[in-house]
Amino acid sequence: MTLNTYRPTQSSNYWLVALKLLILILGLCLSALILGKVFTWVFAVAFFLIRFIVVIVVSFIVIHFFLKLLFNIDLLKFVLGERFVRR
Repeated sequence: MTLNTYRPTQSSNYWLVALKLLILILGLCLSALILGKVFTWVFAVAFFLIRFIVVIVVSFIVIHFFLKLLFNIDLLKFVLGERFVRR
């Protein structure tokens, strides 16, 4: 008793594998081109925001340090109020 199952010939199987590999390579190249542009902008914006936040925080810490050292003014208590400062 034989089963009627379709088995492609060996030569058509090679062409199908080659076609799948070609589609995979073209898809990877296309995604690399598109994602390269997208991630360039995403990383540029993220780097700018991180740099901006670091500059603001460091300048606040330096101003707080010098005001506390020179004039005994607590900038943290002045900006945030009494409820955020532990006693």
